[in-house]
Order: sequence, then structure tokens, then C-alpha cells
Amino acid sequence: MTPKQAVVLVGGRGTRMWPLSAEMPKGLLPLAGVPFIDYQVSRLVDAGVREIFLAVGTDHLDAWREYAAAVESVSVRLSVEQEPLDTAGPVRALLGDLDDPFFVLNGDVVVRTDLGRLAGSAPDGAAATLALVEVDDPSAYGVVVTDDRGTVERFVEKPPRAQAPARTVNAGIYLMRREALSAYAPGPRSFEQVVFPDLVEQGRLAGVVIEAAWIDIGTPSLYLDTHAEVLTERGTPHVAPDGVDAAGAWAWIAADATVAPGARVSESVILGGAIVEDGAVVHRAIVGWDARIGRAAVVTGATLVGPRAVVGPGCELDHGMRVAADTVLSARAVTFRPPD
Repeated sequence: MTPKQAVVLVGGRGTRMWPLSAEMPKGLLPLAGVPFIDYQVSRLVDAGVREIFLAVGTDHLDAWREYAAAVESVSVRLSVEQEPLDTAGPVRALLGDLDDPFFVLNGDVVVRTDLGRLAGSAPDGAAATLALVEVDDPSAYGVVVTDDRGTVERFVEKPPRAQAPARTVNAGIYLMRREALSAYAPGPRSFEQVVFPDLVEQGRLAGVVIEAAWIDIGTPSLYLDTHAEVLTERGTPHVAPDGVDAAGAWAWIAADATVAPGARVSESVILGGAIVEDGAVVHRAIVGWDARIGRAAVVTGATLVGPRAVVGPGCELDHGMRVAADTVLSARAVTFRPPD
């Protein structure tokens, strides 16, 4: 049976993308000009889903409501967590609105794959089926070990590469039935720490290997890498206002941003209303909404400049620095080189 419903877990605070995430939920941050979550929504619609529940926290509710109201391709409903419910708790809270089977997706990443194939490959009798992807080096992940029938036998957390019992890891996409959660009382609960280990003991958790590629904007560096991948895949690696000559392998510059003719922007994201002044260099960095990069300033190294912040002339920002929203750095206030 093809799932017609899905739950997307987007209640996290997205602190690794601060200060952008202080003003906009991570799931709505623009990726190549569209909200990140649109990539998940389009995958679900392609798979035949007709109703999507977004499990959100109490932060940025107006933004989420506005997004849900604007989606036309599918019904989008919000489920608001008044307290953090971990990963399984938000789904347990929705059981009364869900029909078997349904998808659950982690909101941190988008896995580009055919979700319909996952539904068609799930073994009969499983209370939940994990989408698994194969990785070359599983030492940074929790490995999922299955038997010949696809039943999950155990989880092994970050095994050394040479000793890993498998190369399959959890892709953050689940096909579930209500029975996987119905025995638990409402409240905070973890899939990874509670529900899935319980199902393994019962022999009712399955895993299906899928062909997929991850899209992840969880950190500034990953946000930039994902832009590079998406823009290159589209065949339009340089997106910039008329008259702006972006340099480097790729760049995404909002239509209402301003980049002076003598500035250089490469492998970076410049969000709406931002200004990059003459002689400034922005390389592999993110410049937030309405921020300003002063003359001859250098911003690089996965630095994130917050909304409306001002980086004064001659400043040098590097090594993943974060500039809080509305901060004003005076000329050469931050630099790695002494004056000439």
C-alpha cells in the first residue's frame, strides 16, 4: 500500500546555523533560492503523499504557518511541540491522525531518492522499515546490521572502518505502521535509543538499502557544499543579479543583493538585501540578510555573517567565525595581519 501521509521532524533549533537560525527555522533557510524543506516536500509528493505533518517547536511559528499556507501541491499541517519530544515523541503524538503505513523523515537532511521504491520494497510484517544507504567509511556513523531477509539484527555505533560489520547506515527515512509506537505512552521518546532497539528485540524492524544522495545544511560548511552540488547539478552554478560577475566554481547571490564591480564573490551565498562593497573578497562564506561587507574586507573560511551585521573596511574573518545579527565591526576591528 502506498503511503498517503508523512511526518517531517523539523522541531530542532538549528543552533549550528546560528545566527541565521535565530530568525528563521533551519528547515526554511533558502537553498539555491527555495526553502530547504521544499526538497523534502517534492520527494514526498512524487511518492504519492497527499498530507504532510510538520512536527515543529514553538519557535518561529508564524514562519511555519506562512509556509504551510503557501504550499499548493499537498496538504501541510503543523503539529506543535509545546515541549521537546525528541524524535519519536512527535510521531506518537500524531498517531490519531495517521493511517498505515506512513513515512517519517528527519528534517536535518534531504535524501534524494525514490521514496515510492522504498515503500514497495518494505518487507511484509515489519512494524517499521529503515531506509539504509551504503557508505565507504562507516566509522563516523551508527551502522545498521541486517540479516539476509532484511531484518535488523543490531546497531553498532561508529565502528573502526576495518572492523565494521556492515557499511549500511540509517538514512533518516522510515516507513512505519502505527503499531510501532502505539504501546508507548505520549511524551518525549527517542527512535534511536528506545523504539528501534525495542523493535529489534521483537524482530519487527527491517532495513532496505536504497540508492540515494544526501543534501545536508546542518553546518555552514555543509550549507555551502550543498549549494555547490545543487547549482552544479542544475547546470547554473553562478546565480547573481544582472551585472554581477561572480567568480570561482559557483556562487549564489540574491537578486536584491548588491555587489560592487570591484568586489569578488566566489563559492559563497549572499542573501537578500546584503551589500558587498568595492574591493571586498567573499570566498566560501555566508552573508546574511541586509548585512554589509565593507571595502577591502575579507570574509572566508565558512564564516557566517548574521543579518544586518556590518563588517567594517579592512576586517578579515576566517576559520568559521560567526558574526551575530546587528553587530557592527569597525574598520580593521578583526584582522589576522598587522597594519602595513
